[in-house]
Amino acid sequence: MDVTIPVEVDLHTKIIDSGATEDSKLSSNGTLYRKNGAVYLRYEEMINEKDKVNTTIKILTDEITIIRQGAVSMRQRFSPGTEKEGTYESPYGPIQISTKTDKIDFDWNETVQKGYLSMDYQVLFQGEEAGYHQMLIKLRGEER
Repeated sequence: MDVTIPVEVDLHTKIIDSGATEDSKLSSNGTLYRKNGAVYLRYEEMINEKDKVNTTIKILTDEITIIRQGAVSMRQRFSPGTEKEGTYESPYGPIQISTKTDKIDFDWNETVQKGYLSMDYQVLFQGEEAGYHQMLIKLRGEER
């Protein structure tokens, strides 16, 4: 993957917190490219009709970094079996966030231009558990 590949992004997130489950889905267009040994996925999320967030996901063999900028600003790292510190900028100031990641799985098939990224992780806001997250991003190369 030496070029930037336009992709369709289907994101499904399930959050389990205190016995309640919240599902969210998002579809967007993005790009997938390789740089300095990492794979990058970039896409845009609309939070509501006027607020958007640019999301960049850096994928390494044993670590994922998610950077969100715009209506929401966040930088978080994920690595299986470890707790990683991050930042979340709220309207009230920065909030300490960390994740304990159980699983990361990434696969991209260059030939058929299909793949996915899945992660299972616990989120902690200022040291307090804030739900168990299961995230699945399906990727499809767009028709050229």
